[in-house]
Amino acid sequence: MNKQAISLVEVLVSVMLISVVIVSLLQIKENNLMLLEKLRITSKLNSYISIVALDDSIKDGNIYLSQELDFKDDDIRKSLKDIKVEAKNEKLKPLIFNSDEYNIQINIKQTSLSIDNTLKKQFYKFTITK
Repeated sequence: MNKQAISLVEVLVSVMLISVVIVSLLQIKENNLMLLEKLRITSKLNSYISIVALDDSIKDGNIYLSQELDFKDDDIRKSLKDIKVEAKNEKLKPLIFNSDEYNIQINIKQTSLSIDNTLKKQFYKFTITK
């Protein structure tokens, strides 16, 4: 039997396949956009923590970026006004190395910086005494 036309079932199957492919592509695009937004937010929070981490005299408590930095641009100052970094310092147990020639003590200070319990970074400062 020689067919010259496309049947209704063939058209419905092809439309169904095309719609499944389009829905899959839209879902992939939405997931990628969501991941990019999450990456952008994490990057911004990392930069805020890095600004605070540059200071050697970090004290326990809340640090507001608007107080740490002085910008002449009002837009930047307003965007940093509500950013609060929580800092916590903790002195860890010192490491002591004894030998016949040297007695070395390594004091360790751990500083934890976090923003809204969303991002938390830990920094360590070592001082070596003989």
